[in-house]
Order: sequence, then structure tokens, then C-alpha cells
Amino acid sequence: MAKSYSLTGYYKENEELWLWDDVPELEIEIGYKVDQLLHYEKSSFQEISIVETKGFGRMLVLDGTPQVTTKDGFIYNEMITHIPLTTHINPNKIAIIGGGDCGPARESLKYKSVQQIDVVEIDPRVVEVCRTWLSGNAVVEQNQRMNMIYRDGAEWIPEQHRLYDVLLVDRSDPYGPAMNLYKPQFYQHVFNAITDDGIAVFQSGSPFYYSHVLRETVLHLRTFFPIVRTYLAVIPSFPGGIWSFTLASKKWDPLKADLNRLPSRETKYINPETFRAAFDIPNYVKELLL
Repeated sequence: MAKSYSLTGYYKENEELWLWDDVPELEIEIGYKVDQLLHYEKSSFQEISIVETKGFGRMLVLDGTPQVTTKDGFIYNEMITHIPLTTHINPNKIAIIGGGDCGPARESLKYKSVQQIDVVEIDPRVVEVCRTWLSGNAVVEQNQRMNMIYRDGAEWIPEQHRLYDVLLVDRSDPYGPAMNLYKPQFYQHVFNAITDDGIAVFQSGSPFYYSHVLRETVLHLRTFFPIVRTYLAVIPSFPGGIWSFTLASKKWDPLKADLNRLPSRETKYINPETFRAAFDIPNYVKELLL
């Protein structure tokens, strides 16, 4: 069936609009049927769109690549946030690189010990569009503990020195400007930015088709941190479904975390059982990380 090109990633097929996410590593495309294109613009950094999809509700799309959906976005946001914040015994000051939908920030606010959350987002239009169409993040932004910083995370991070108890790196795929968040010196800057007992967590890609990203992330982190743990989650809207996060800690080990600190009554996905199980990775991932 022929596809007629419209916006980046979008095609019409027999008057039906589809979003096609290209996975060059596997030479495949994943299609999402679109009910309605709700918003589209070109910001100073990227194409931003919001669509209503058949399978996943509303979806934030950047440069034609799906980022987060209303139907399963809670899985990603909870897994990148609660693992490190539960592992650290007293997280006070949090930084998030990326996360313009404010999902990780919303989860961080569930911890009474958290006094400050700095969200470092390169594109203010992402935050504004999500506020209007996706997450209703105005309540999060208005919280007195929240601080929005509109800068490139790769340029911001070298200026930080032992400031943060937990640093969440909610980076996009390793293309374009996000490439700077995968370079070896970036991991050194992250190490320097957190406190002496600080924790950092990185979105580290699919262990199946982005295996090189996961492996390189782990290898870089092992040169700086005494504790490096990869954990997994299943996120249905992501190509391949299974996704990895990698935690790097100067002191606290998630395998020894006091799970009484986990606010599981306020979550939709993570609980003590899924917390522990996330670190029980399959053999092919273990072999990848040797």
C-alpha cells in the first residue's frame, strides 16, 4: 500500500493517518494509528506534535518519534523515578535532565524528604505543549519545590558540583542534540554533579535493538561508580516493549533498599515485588553486560 508523506513520521493510508516510528537498527517501522492530530509546531529545536492514537491515547511526538503516552507513560515515569528515590535513604535535592512532560517530577513530589526538584529541559515549548494537551503539568510546575531550567542538559551539567542527591537522565534516543548525553565526558560530569552518596539513573534503551547503547552506558559508568545496576521494565508503546534503565550509585545499593520507603499506594505500576523483579534480568542481557 502506497504511503503519502505529510509531516515527519506521519503518513496517510486510504485516508487514515498513521505515525511510523523507524527503528534503523532492525530495518523496521512500527505503526501507530492516529485518530486525530491535535497539535503540531516547529520549535527552535524540533518538531512537536500531540496525537490521539487508537492504542495508546494521547502521545507526545518529537521529530516523528513517540516519547510518552497517556496510556502507559506512567510505567516509564515510575520506573525512572522510584527506583533511585527509594534506594537513597534521604533524597532532598533532585535534578531531572529532560522530562519536559513533568512525569518524573510528579513522581518525585511523592517523597516528603524532597525539598527541591530542578527540571532541565532544552525546549520550553515541549513543557508548554504538554501542559496544554497531555499531562496537565501546571499543578506540578506551580509546586514550590519545583524549578524549571530551560537549558541544554549537556551544557548545564558541567557547572554542577556535588549538589544533587538524585539525578535522573531522561534522555531521548542517541540522535541529534541528544548525542551529547551519551558521550564519555557526560558521565564524568554526572558523577561530579551528585553528592558523595548520590545516585544517578539513565534511560539506557532497548536491550534488544539498542544493545550497544546499554552496553556502552554500563561500561562508562563502571569507570566512575562503585555500584552500577541495570534494571528492566515492559513499556508497551515502545518498539520491542522491553526497556532498560541503569542506576549508578556512589554508596546506596538498590538491591539492599528499604522498600518501606516506596510510596506504592500512590503508584500504578511499581510495588515492592516489581522493584525487586526489575533487577532479575535475563541471561542475554547479563551476557551483554559482562
